[in-house]
Amino acid sequence: MGDAVLSAEAPTGFDAISDRSPRILLATTGRLPSSARLAMELHDSAAQVSLLAPRNHSGEVLDCLAHRMIYRALAPERSLEVALLRLRPDLVIPCDERAVRDLHQLCRRTRHAGLRLLIERSLGPVDSFPVTTSRADFLAVARRHGVRVPPSMALPSVEALDLWIAQHPAPFVLKADGSWSGFGVRIISDVTESKAAYASMIRRASGRLALREMLLEGNNFALRSWMQAERPAMSVQGYVDGWPANIGVACWQGEVLAATCVECVATVSATGPSTVARIIDNPEMMDAARRVVKALSLTGMIGLDFMIEAATGFAYLIEMNPRNTPICAVRLGPGHNLAEALVARLAGRPERQKPSRTEREILAFFPDTWMQDPSNQFLYNGYHDVPWEQPELVRVLMRPELRDRYWLTRLLRKAWWKLQGQQPPG
Repeated sequence: MGDAVLSAEAPTGFDAISDRSPRILLATTGRLPSSARLAMELHDSAAQVSLLAPRNHSGEVLDCLAHRMIYRALAPERSLEVALLRLRPDLVIPCDERAVRDLHQLCRRTRHAGLRLLIERSLGPVDSFPVTTSRADFLAVARRHGVRVPPSMALPSVEALDLWIAQHPAPFVLKADGSWSGFGVRIISDVTESKAAYASMIRRASGRLALREMLLEGNNFALRSWMQAERPAMSVQGYVDGWPANIGVACWQGEVLAATCVECVATVSATGPSTVARIIDNPEMMDAARRVVKALSLTGMIGLDFMIEAATGFAYLIEMNPRNTPICAVRLGPGHNLAEALVARLAGRPERQKPSRTEREILAFFPDTWMQDPSNQFLYNGYHDVPWEQPELVRVLMRPELRDRYWLTRLLRKAWWKLQGQQPPG
């Protein structure tokens, strides 16, 4: 589709939902399969789903999409603005951190009042935007509302790191805002490593990383970060000795509608996302989700990451993903069907009771688990969430060239860590 012409006469409001199906736009700057899976679940819940994504996103092959539009790396806010004005969705769901940032910036800068209302309706009040994208600020808010969190602080300078070291022994964790999939997280076991790690992480966006994403992923969005010489805000957290867990949440104006808790069984790396997860019932994680969603008046889909302390079993909230995560797209019965809960609330109708996709407690995420190890026992003993109802999507995600790209990416990732003088994670 060509670009829409924006003018002073462009619509500034959006149609009220009556008897029609809710219109939902998924916006992503990446190519994670979870955005395509979420599109399927939202469609199954009777929503009209459109996708704003870079070219060659796997979701392009879905036959359930109402519209497909291109998310352009060098004109991201215009891409969003054109899509929102043309498609007039009732809700927009970001699927990665860059899309979240672009929506925040568009909300602040657009001259269309209707777009500002839509973005706040989709994410929460604009006052909450800085908190949801700052790891240090988010944990501070969570702590004030009675959520168990590790000690943490912002690191605006290396002097702040010196202050932390004087008060907290190693190990601890350095984190860069705006990162995901384990990048931008460094576990420091020896304080002598901390300043070198901080200096490495605070550097401007890498041209080499941008080139890697362009060549291997066909994604130009990292190029924008490099061209703008972006540097991440840094924070530090106390280390929790235990294992990772997370919760996917569908929420509406500060209320949790549905949620699913899992603990990680296998991960991409020591600090990366899970490839295999176990469904759990953790009241402390659920309570934390309710508290932070209410405190920030959040709407949409989010993920919250935790560490379960080995010695006590306590769940420590360590960060928020202000967008949907893979578990959000897995339908697991009443109270755990996030797509249905969100669409029903948006449409003003009761939730439809739909059966769980599995009764097993182990989930193997497709295609990551299979790509890591096709003989992994959990592909057979657990529930492997292959989207068989969309065979073309399965074919695209299983293309041999994608699998080769995955192994090359792992190879380059290890080389990248070694260039930084660090031991590769995982």
